[in-house]
Amino acid sequence: MENIPGQWVKSVFQRVLFQDLSADLITALAGAGLDLSAQVEEAYPRPVWYRSIELTADSLFPELAQEKRLRQLGRHIIQSLESRRLLKGPWLAMAKLMGPRRALKQAAELGAPNSPIRLEVKERNSREVEVTVAEDQQAEFLAGLLEGLIAALGGKSPHVKVESVANGHAVMAASWR
Repeated sequence: MENIPGQWVKSVFQRVLFQDLSADLITALAGAGLDLSAQVEEAYPRPVWYRSIELTADSLFPELAQEKRLRQLGRHIIQSLESRRLLKGPWLAMAKLMGPRRALKQAAELGAPNSPIRLEVKERNSREVEVTVAEDQQAEFLAGLLEGLIAALGGKSPHVKVESVANGHAVMAASWR
């Protein structure tokens, strides 16, 4: 099981989510192994990442059921990247022109060497793709990230259905209008 790169963790928790984190949540994250006041580690064990995601989802969306909390946190991260102007640049502008289907396929191909999560995108039709993620934990969180990304890429009414989770992989159907 590959660890999560520290820079990735830092980006999510210190750049994207930090203003959403209460003092109690920051303390709980430190107790789970993610001390945001310390120097960022080179890598974090996946259980620390998973627990940190769960604690954050529970804190930010306590009114929702657990699976919905995870999905909402995934969407929230992408929306925060946009609203806090952290998601920008020429790739995003070009990706919006390409549309979700082509942009997702390209992102999967280009991002593979740098991402701790491997994924494969197969076209089902012009407004639906199948995404296979080499990850079998927190599939609802990943589905929320994917929904948020599709919306950021210009897809209207994105919907992601987790079709299966087994043998270290999650398979999702992503569609939009």
